[in-house]
Order: sequence, then C-alpha cells, then structure tokens
Amino acid sequence: MMNPIKALKFNIFWRKSAWILFLLLSIYFNAQKTDYLMNCWTKQVSPLENNILNINYSESYNALEHDFNPWDQTNYNIQGKVWIGQDTYNKIDKYSKDNKDYNSGIQLSKDKLLFMNYGENKLSSVTKEDMYEQYYLSAKYSPIFLLNYFKELKVKIDKKNANKEFAVYKAVINKNIVKLFINKKDYLLNKVTVVGDDELFGDVLSVFNYKDYVDDKIYYPKNISIEKINGKLLDEVRISKLSIDAKVPNLLPSPENFTFKEDGKLKAETKLEKYNENIYFLELKHTDDRVLVVEFKDFMLVAEAPISSENGEIIINEVKKIAPNKPIKYFAFGHFHPHYIGGIRSFVHKEANIIYNQFNKEYIDYIVNAPRTINPDRLQIEPKKIKAIELKNKLEISDGNYKMEIYYIGKKSDHTVDYQVYYFPKEKLLFQDDLVWISKNGQLEKAGTRQEGLYKAIKDFNLDVKTVVQSWPVSDYGVKTIIPFDELEKTVNIK
Repeated sequence: MMNPIKALKFNIFWRKSAWILFLLLSIYFNAQKTDYLMNCWTKQVSPLENNILNINYSESYNALEHDFNPWDQTNYNIQGKVWIGQDTYNKIDKYSKDNKDYNSGIQLSKDKLLFMNYGENKLSSVTKEDMYEQYYLSAKYSPIFLLNYFKELKVKIDKKNANKEFAVYKAVINKNIVKLFINKKDYLLNKVTVVGDDELFGDVLSVFNYKDYVDDKIYYPKNISIEKINGKLLDEVRISKLSIDAKVPNLLPSPENFTFKEDGKLKAETKLEKYNENIYFLELKHTDDRVLVVEFKDFMLVAEAPISSENGEIIINEVKKIAPNKPIKYFAFGHFHPHYIGGIRSFVHKEANIIYNQFNKEYIDYIVNAPRTINPDRLQIEPKKIKAIELKNKLEISDGNYKMEIYYIGKKSDHTVDYQVYYFPKEKLLFQDDLVWISKNGQLEKAGTRQEGLYKAIKDFNLDVKTVVQSWPVSDYGVKTIIPFDELEKTVNIK
C-alpha cells in the first residue's frame, strides 16, 4: 500500500500534468480551428463590401528581352491606376520611350477578360488561360481579387507547408501552383508564390512580397516587391494614392459578343529544303525560323532550335528523315536569344556536342540544368550531362572531306556579346541568325549597325562569301533572307 504522503504528491503531480496536457491540446486544436484565410479576408477584403479599391501606383518593371548579354534586363518605369474588388480587376498604365507614350489596359471579371496591349488601338484576342493568369498577376498591385478567389474556392490550409510563422494555402490556377502565406500573428498576407512553366527556363518561381501595411478602413500594403524567374529579376510597385470608390469605370470598349479564342499555340508546320548534298534548310513556319542542318559522312550538325524543347524534338525528327542512321554530333546556336537556343535541351538529351563560347556557357548551363516538373521534356524524364565544346575564335567541323567553319564575331554584331556565324568554303555561303535587314521591295537603304558589323566581320576574317542566308525571320517583316553578298556590300557603302 502506497504511503499517504506519496499518494498525495502523486495525485497533485497527476492533476498538474493533466492540466498542462489539457492546455496544450486546447492550444493545438484551437490553432487547427483558426481560419487564417477567413481572418485575412476579413481584414484585407471584406471592408470593401460592394465597393472598389482605387489605387495609383508607380512600377519599376524589368524584362529579359533581346539584350546584349545574358541576364541583361530592360527596365520600364510605369505609371498606372488599378480598380480592384472582390470580383473585378481593372488596370490602365503607360510607359514612355523616345518621347512617345505606350498605354495598355485590362478589364477582368471571373468569366471575362478584355486586354489591350501597349501601342495597340484595339482589343487583343485572349484565351481562358490568359484570363486565369490575371487572377494571380493582379496580386502585383493588390491581393484582393486573389484572396477572394481562394475564399470562394474554400481552399483548406496546407499542413505540409505550414510553419510557426505562416499559414499556407495552396491552389492550382492555370497549371500554376499558387500559394498564400498568411502571418499567424496579424492575419495579414505576407507573400504570394507562383510556380509555373516557362518554355525557356522550365519551372520558374515568382514571389510577391507585401510590405509596409497601412490600416485605412482596409489593410493594404504600400510597397510590393516581385521576384521573377527564381530571383533573377526584381520589380517594385509603390502605392502612391488609394481611395475606396463605389463604381468601376469602363476602361475598354466591350464587344457585343465576347468569346475566348482557342489555345493560341500555333500548329507545328515544317518545310525541308535541300540546298545541296550537304546543306539543308528546315523551315519552322510556326516560329518563322530557318534551321541549318549539315550532313557529313558519319554524322550531322544542327544549328538553331527556336523557343522550346518541343521544337527541338520536331527538328530532331526531321533530321532523322534525312539520315536515319547518322547521329547528331553537334548542336550550335548563333546567339543566346530564345529563337536560337530554346530547343537546346533536346540536343543535350541526344548527347550532341553543344558548341558554346565563354560569354554564354553559364547561361546554357542554367537552362540545361533547370528542373521541368510542371511540363517535363525528355531531358527531365531521362537526365543526361551536357557535352560541350568551346568556340574561341574559330572552330572547324570536318569529316576529312567536307568541312564548315564557325566564327565568333561577338561585339562586331552590335547585337549580342556571344554572336557566332557559320561559313561554308566550298559553297562560299555564310549562314547567320538575324543581322541583315534588306527590304524585299524598293531601293537599297544604308546598312544599320548590325548589318555593317556582319560585313566588317566577314572582311576581317577574309572570308570569300557570295551568299548570305538568314535564320530569322523567314516570312514576316518583308525582308530578304537569302542575300547576295554584293547587295550587302552595296548597303554598307551607301553614303
């Protein structure tokens, strides 16, 4: 029998332990019951009721365009206004360039999108995917529309990603994984993350960070930073003025019978032209590109692969039709822009030697090693290491009988730092990407800096050229893409 004093102590200990356990369980279950999304919605959305938040903002927007170096950014300083509510998001903005203003506009509801692009004076055709994309892009300026969408979907807390600081809610919108991170202490939205597929960069993460919240009838962030392409680019949005309005203005002309267009993706269409026994030109009509295919005794070389891995596979299949038993030993690209490098991963998977130079190697590695879990290509499904050959000034490709030469011209192109061109001594033919712009109609005009740079490079390397063939554009823009060299020379000599 237990000693009475020990029994009393044990009873007190048990009661204290049971009480502590009860408190811990109460805290746990109350935390599980806390609806952070609803609490956030109450602070950041519900005060609007049937009204609209009117926002004036300035934006520093950065984009990867046709720049000189990999990862160079083109910056735009944008001024705009947003009208955003639970079920609507309207925006107008403008930027200025060369003393000219460029305007754009958006009107979004949950089942309709009107969009007018910069410099246009009519509405653009849009798909349903375009509409859904705006659901989360609207969060660049205010999370109201997105928060309300999550609430109406009745999205549950994502326990796998939750932590002590944030309650996380996850939904898939337009094949993009969208997450809300709500602060557990103040119930304010801390950030939104979006993971989506990019044709060139694979899985890309965008992060919308909300800072400097103000309570003025409704909680809103005064500053928003947007990390794009896994942090490679950073935009900043600053709210300069805010008011609550009762009505949304009509910004864009609404068509009588609005309809979405079908998936905007063009149907792949190719055309193969045999130039001679060794040289083929493969036209990809859906991208307006010309791909160079060279047949050697025991192997093949391909130069240029536009936009995506999908096009890379199309090119490989066409090359097989030319020579089913010859491997693609080399893949080259004239410069790092998407129309020439976009399909590179398909050739890495085929274990072709990738011809690079010191100015684009890091960029190539990034694209080749990027994960593609959302839209897997062959290299994602069956990973292989890149096989690379460095081009310095000149590289000769030969089978002992037939040969071609690749020249690095770089800054001479006045287009990109990594530019390279392809020369065929036997045919006196030079293939290049996009440096010559001679109109199909009318008189010859003075050469631009790109055109003149190519001419000087040809002269500097002492190449005997009779014909210049261009990769892009083939049909658009009304320019010649098979150019007699003497015509190129005339444009350079025009005073």
